[in-house]
Amino acid sequence: MRLFVPLLLLRLIWRGRLQPGYRAQLLRRVGWYRPRPLGQFKPRVWIHAVSVGETLAVAPLVEKLLKVRPDLEVLVTSTTPTGADQVRRQFGQRVEADWAPFDTPGAVRRFLTHWRPSVGVLIETEIWPNMVTLSIARGIPMLLLNARLSRRSARGYARLPRLISPTLAGLSVIAAQGRDDARRFAALGAPKEHLSITGSLKFALDVDELMRAGAAERQKYAAGLVGRPVWLAASTHPGEEAMVLEAFAALKAERPEALLLLAPRHPDRVATLRQMPSLHPYRIALHSGDSLTAEDDVLVIDTLGDLGALTGCADLVFVGGSLVPHGGHNPLEAAAWGLPLIAGPHVFNFSMIYRDLERAGAARTVSPETLLDTVLECLGASPISNNWTEMGERARAYQSAQADVLERQWVLLSAHLP
Repeated sequence: MRLFVPLLLLRLIWRGRLQPGYRAQLLRRVGWYRPRPLGQFKPRVWIHAVSVGETLAVAPLVEKLLKVRPDLEVLVTSTTPTGADQVRRQFGQRVEADWAPFDTPGAVRRFLTHWRPSVGVLIETEIWPNMVTLSIARGIPMLLLNARLSRRSARGYARLPRLISPTLAGLSVIAAQGRDDARRFAALGAPKEHLSITGSLKFALDVDELMRAGAAERQKYAAGLVGRPVWLAASTHPGEEAMVLEAFAALKAERPEALLLLAPRHPDRVATLRQMPSLHPYRIALHSGDSLTAEDDVLVIDTLGDLGALTGCADLVFVGGSLVPHGGHNPLEAAAWGLPLIAGPHVFNFSMIYRDLERAGAARTVSPETLLDTVLECLGASPISNNWTEMGERARAYQSAQADVLERQWVLLSAHLP
């Protein structure tokens, strides 16, 4: 791990050319801090949330922690600048925020000495041997909540059994999202008595707040939305936008008033996207500052944290990261809106959720070859409206049926709080 540090620092500096946040506070990545002022110590819960998706997933649990245990400090660490920005947007000054250290013995020791957490919470697939081992050596229980493990990740970890098995054995709790995840963790050496199946925190949406935020977005863009079929392409990755725009061109041929909401997973790609020849025929508005008129063809969502609310403006949602082998993204906000869902075949990051949605008739898998026909079937000149409306209702029912997942994971966390 130490040998990797120079390469990791160079990678952050290189990525910082386009996204300066990667160069912020590099010394903290190796655990170097200015001395903390002496003061009264409060027990601290450390939650490592990595990036935007993990931060949004764990947000309901953090909110409950802040409400139920105001006597505790909460530290949320991130790995990416977008994740750090989301922590600030989501929680403001109510939590402490920092970068996670590289997983070397020295960096982790300095991090633990500086922050002195009483309990550590890792999210999803953050299995870091030094973080876990050195925390346990200091008497800090470590929990892995909202845990998921795809087949591909499990195969990778299986190549390092003498490293991964003791790490998993050191975790006090592994709250697996589903049976398949729990089975893979057990196969890698996780003690069965530490494993629980709790479902995914991504089900724990504040639906009332989501609806309020969505109503505000619809009111803001009312003049540009009225009477138009609206397709949202959410969290798209390189390679997917070209397929989306090809399908949108066919939709515009049948429904000239159609509107595309295009939300790249990483907003820093917007400038590159705007150079795509397939976007040039269209009039484009940016969510960050433009109004939306009936003459606009594409609304590019170039902000963070607003996608859930803007989803309520759509009639059909394509969830990106799935037509390319990225693993897909969370479909549950769209499900909460009662909207029909489509996604590509590469959804291994959310395989259980997509499997259940498809079995319930609440989502449909598309390929690059069938995307165009599917969009036309839903939003074209002669849509099969009843089928798609029923699909959306089934998606809403699926999401709401598992809303108690927050309580199941809270029980596990609260048992280890100081």
